[in-house]
Amino acid sequence: MRKKYTHEELELLHTELYDILGETIRVCRKHNIPYFIIGGTAIGALYDQAILPWDDDIDIGMTRENYNKFLEVAPKELGDSYFLSWIKTDPRSPYYFAKVKKNNTLFVEELFHNVPMHPGIFVDIFPFDRIPDNKLLLKIQHETVNFLNCCLMGKEKWMWKHFGKCEIEHPTNRGAFPCFLNRVIDLLFSKKAIYRMLVSAQSCFNSWNTRYYNNVMTTTDHVTEESLRHLQPMAFGPLTVTAPADVEGFLRYNYPTLHRYTEEEQEKVNNHYPVALSFNTATEQKP
Repeated sequence: MRKKYTHEELELLHTELYDILGETIRVCRKHNIPYFIIGGTAIGALYDQAILPWDDDIDIGMTRENYNKFLEVAPKELGDSYFLSWIKTDPRSPYYFAKVKKNNTLFVEELFHNVPMHPGIFVDIFPFDRIPDNKLLLKIQHETVNFLNCCLMGKEKWMWKHFGKCEIEHPTNRGAFPCFLNRVIDLLFSKKAIYRMLVSAQSCFNSWNTRYYNNVMTTTDHVTEESLRHLQPMAFGPLTVTAPADVEGFLRYNYPTLHRYTEEEQEKVNNHYPVALSFNTATEQKP
């Protein structure tokens, strides 16, 4: 049975998440970098004006241009208590997106618990790119980026039952041929080269005049260019964040059964309870 958070742990975790997000927003405001809340974070802002009581993460998005600008300025601008984790600053990271992490904390996710990367509590930052209006092109793009993402993660951990020793308890449902291609790509190319190919596939339609932006890896979070031109402020705990214009319409388009998710529903969709959790490792290490 999966371990559950205690009420105290969630309160402390939410405090750290607000702190990390606040520092991220500070950097964005200083450098005029637009960002927007997405997914469960936007749902929490809509219904509770805060992180949902049982949620344990925060997700924000940026268009590719703004995301690249953030990656450039954040390492120098973030306070000493924070770290920008992505493939350039944290080479063993298996993620295609960035995370702003808190130093002297621990949130070690089960899937990658043995990957030597920065282990801190984090806020996720996702790049958003234009996606094609044509359904066939969209399907090709989606399948390409997901394949390359598997190749990226496979450089750190093999999670499939074919063409390698699976390093997780329950291998993902993936056929032999994709696993073979994955292994070939991982043998022929460096992690940085795979990441560059992935970014190229994600951003290949950015010069097109298309209707939607999206985190290309997913089928949700479609957001129009118009709604990103007119980001709306929203209360979010102790902070004020920005969201796509008509945030409820944005969410209903992506989540047709939109509602305030219950604790039980949250556990079914997303239970991140980490294998290691600490809110101050510096204090805990003292005799």
